[in-house]
Amino acid sequence: MEEITQLLREERKRLGLTQEELATIGGVKVNAQGVYERGLRTPNAIYLENIANAGVDVLYVVTGRRVRD
Repeated sequence: MEEITQLLREERKRLGLTQEELATIGGVKVNAQGVYERGLRTPNAIYLENIANAGVDVLYVVTGRRVRD
C-alpha cells in the first residue's frame, strides 16, 4: 500500500493540485485525501474514477505502470 500512497501524491503534484483540490475532485473531504496519502486507508473505486476524469493516471497509481506520458 505504501507504493500507492507515494504514487497518488506524485500524480497530485504532477497535476499541480493541492490535497484540498484533489479531495474536492475525488468527492472526499481533505482529511480523507491526507489519509489516502499516508496509507491509512485505501481509496474506493468512485474516488479513483473521479480523479481519473481529472487527469490522474489511476493505472499508474495502482500498478506503477504508466499508460500515457
